[in-house]
Amino acid sequence: MISLARANLLHDWRRHFTAVAVLVLAGLLMTIQMGFVLGFMQSFGEVERQVRADLVVHPQAGPGGPVGGGGFRLGGTFDPRHEGLVWMHPAVASVEPGRSFAGYAEWRGEGNVRRPLQLSILDPALDSMTYPARFPEALREVLAAPGMVVMPRSTARALGVSLGDRGRLGSIEVTVGGILDGLPSIMGLNAFASPQTAALTSGSRLPPASRFLVRIAEGWPAEQVLVQLNDLLAGTGLQASRPDVLAGNLGMAQLLEPGPGWILMGSSFFALIVGCGIASQTLRGAFLAQLKEFGALRALGVNRRRMALIALEQAWWTGLTSIPLATLIAHAIRRTAAEFDVPIALPAGLMVSSSLLLLAVALIAGLFSLSAVTRVEPAELLR
Repeated sequence: MISLARANLLHDWRRHFTAVAVLVLAGLLMTIQMGFVLGFMQSFGEVERQVRADLVVHPQAGPGGPVGGGGFRLGGTFDPRHEGLVWMHPAVASVEPGRSFAGYAEWRGEGNVRRPLQLSILDPALDSMTYPARFPEALREVLAAPGMVVMPRSTARALGVSLGDRGRLGSIEVTVGGILDGLPSIMGLNAFASPQTAALTSGSRLPPASRFLVRIAEGWPAEQVLVQLNDLLAGTGLQASRPDVLAGNLGMAQLLEPGPGWILMGSSFFALIVGCGIASQTLRGAFLAQLKEFGALRALGVNRRRMALIALEQAWWTGLTSIPLATLIAHAIRRTAAEFDVPIALPAGLMVSSSLLLLAVALIAGLFSLSAVTRVEPAELLR
């Protein structure tokens, strides 16, 4: 048997649809803003997350680092002579010095286009651990050819180039040999090149290694090796981490740097406050618009406690109805944004948190309306 609260919602659905729509919009406002923040974080560490290594040895974070001194510090000191310490562990099968950043070069294309371009190094060798796991295997041969670069689609779109186009990068002429989707350009334009091509663009000068990529022999537990390797590296200023942890710390470090990260966090906090405020006031207005109905219930002898439960149940169903709608629209927005290389991350944890927050807002709005609902008298019918 359907409850009185649900019967009222179904009968007067037009009035309550406005409250549901406002809750959906409020949920989208909060969810998408937080999705921008998480997408911003993930974009910085996306290539690092895809390396084919079991562990990465990198500079430790200094005091006040992004994650309590255990994160990744951009520009940290790195001594390649400590590679011998890494090899001392019997579980280490291979070690590869890594250079993720070659520097900046000026792109000069057709139509006198001149743009600064950040060049990242990828080793296309078959046994390379720097080649990202999600990159197409066909791009290995492309990168191996001298003078070939691979660009994210967002960079290619900004430069106005397509596959096979040529331009000058630094001191040499290069060809766009591949265009990748799903790699947004957050802090400027970027491209990928082999170590040989990167050296040519910078006049045969490459930056020193910035980390060690470590592959563990089969049969060794990665967590155990991680702890033991960090014991070996104690006092060197280096630290071993899993690639996914390092990628997360890199994204967090960029988020906490003054600039775009602070702007995104501030806008997300503002969206949270505005979304909750608008949704709660709209819901409260929808409840107060039903005072005559509650007056009729009071005239029929329904006690105040029962009316309070009806109001809270209506708030519950209103919030519950908005969740699937907000979820579907949020994922539609994410897919649309991905076509334009705009990073929006909507992990399950974020969606669950947003859903619970929507329910909480609906119930809080119902609670704030209880004082008016429980005081209602049959005289309301005469107004």
